[in-house]
Amino acid sequence: MRRLLSLALILTLMISLIPAKGQFLNARVVNIKAVAVKTGEKPEGAVINITVIITPGTGKVFVSIVPYTEIDMQGSAQLAALTACDLLGIDFTKYDFFYEIKADAPIVGGPSAGAVMTIATIAGLKNLKLRKDVFMTGMIYPDGFIGPVGGIPYKLEAAAKAGAKIFLIPKGQRIVYVQERVEKRQGPFLIITTKMKPVDLVEMGKKLGVKVIEVSTIEQALWYYTGYTIKKPKPSFNISKYSDLLKILAINMKNRTMHLLNIVKKFTEPQEAIQIIREADKYYDEGYYYTATSKYFQAEIRLRYLYYRYTINNYDDLSREFDNVSKEIDDMVKYLKSIRNLGVESFQIVGAAEERIAWAEEYLFDAKTCGDFDTALNYLALAKERVESAKVWLSLLKTIKEDIPINRKELKKRAEFYFREAESLIVYARSIGGYSNLISSAEDTIDLARRQFDMGFYAGSAITCIDAITKASLSIEFIGVVSDEMLKDKLESAKKSAEAALAEAEKAVTPILPTAYYEFAETQKDMALAISYYKLSERLAKLILVVAKVYPEKELVKVEAPPITPEEEVHAYHRIHQISNIEIPGFGIASGLAALALAFYLRRR
Repeated sequence: MRRLLSLALILTLMISLIPAKGQFLNARVVNIKAVAVKTGEKPEGAVINITVIITPGTGKVFVSIVPYTEIDMQGSAQLAALTACDLLGIDFTKYDFFYEIKADAPIVGGPSAGAVMTIATIAGLKNLKLRKDVFMTGMIYPDGFIGPVGGIPYKLEAAAKAGAKIFLIPKGQRIVYVQERVEKRQGPFLIITTKMKPVDLVEMGKKLGVKVIEVSTIEQALWYYTGYTIKKPKPSFNISKYSDLLKILAINMKNRTMHLLNIVKKFTEPQEAIQIIREADKYYDEGYYYTATSKYFQAEIRLRYLYYRYTINNYDDLSREFDNVSKEIDDMVKYLKSIRNLGVESFQIVGAAEERIAWAEEYLFDAKTCGDFDTALNYLALAKERVESAKVWLSLLKTIKEDIPINRKELKKRAEFYFREAESLIVYARSIGGYSNLISSAEDTIDLARRQFDMGFYAGSAITCIDAITKASLSIEFIGVVSDEMLKDKLESAKKSAEAALAEAEKAVTPILPTAYYEFAETQKDMALAISYYKLSERLAKLILVVAKVYPEKELVKVEAPPITPEEEVHAYHRIHQISNIEIPGFGIASGLAALALAFYLRRR
């Protein structure tokens, strides 16, 4: 935080002393106006002047805010730069981004300028000219969707006074509620109360001479500003091409599970584990091999715990097993560190194994420090089976026929970058009230990434950072999601984005790890959990492209009408064909989010 404020202060001094266009080499400068709410007792809108300067660089974001506002505005700038690059398929680390935000009066700190800053960043990266009579408010989600904000009536008034002809607002916020002061005299007394009054922003806009339009995504907003939208290639991803590789994982995990089952049967009949194995067999028979692998793994943890219960009878036995598992972890650490010729194919396999060994260390430490015999057996079972799952992933190394080497120093630098990005996103998510359970999980995951980095596990550290980024992003993206319909929209969008990323990745490499998570998402009945794994699949596919030094940049196309969201496509299709909407099976939003939070802890891979 102190470093961020220092950078902001430096930028403020730079901008105040030197003209904007003369201070940077090869700079692209974009000016855009945003709206906010002034601080004070009476709500009042204010116009903000935002200047975005983009230069060749190394992925740094600098922010200057006058007057100074809260950290979430700075977080919005960081997220705007990342999201703009992600949407355009541009390597974020090739540029530096400078945001100068000026208001005539102190404003309420908030994320409502995030979408505007993303538009300006895209314009700078693609040399687009922005319309001056278009204004917008809305927070930016990391997936390019636009989220809800407050104070829109006051912002609309400010935009109208500043010459707005079009005012873009987040989808679903046409009707908002504002507090209305009511004064009533009762004898000598003045009774003052407040009540909530609905405001139709479209109708309010008509009175002000402004057309108010709801938008869902940055792509839609970009069209109103420029007439252009981002061309998205139709994905041609076919998961069946990877069945043979995923099947290897399932077979190896099943063999280990059945071997342990036969041993445990000598002591007891493990009904719960047997039921999970049956579920795994069902998924296996249906061709969902990674989901089957995950189920076999769950069964194996339960079997290992039962095995320990019947074979570890005292503290001496427990100490010996501590030592045994510790030696297995040490041996795996030595083996992984001995892999010097890491390549773009082996990166994801070794990274998956490194991540699991780091989890094994964590669980072993928990076992040794929990202070309870039975709890120690639970953690010990988790540690032991994490080691075994790492071995299962490493079994895929023999399937690699040709690999392009990765520079170890570049991989270390990449891991450091993702670590900084994850930390910034977590701080931002907390500042705007993201879902706390997901943020806490992201923080735990970052700790795991830090340990891997310190061990020299740079592939695993980068992959784990991507996991933390995904969790922190979801904690933001689920803000304002209040219905299953909204969740279905996000589900369809996440699936399409994952397919597009995988289709791009497979042109350069075999994306086995993100494909595994895509398949796992396909089998989830809970929509929130499915979204989380589609997102993870997409981000890992893009990470692999970066590691392979292949980063396909998206094209911009001029179109006659704004793009529509997957939800709107469905509704349009249904209107044309006069058929009813079909519900996607899943839980309600509340249970879905609860399941998501729990799943990240207990069902994680």
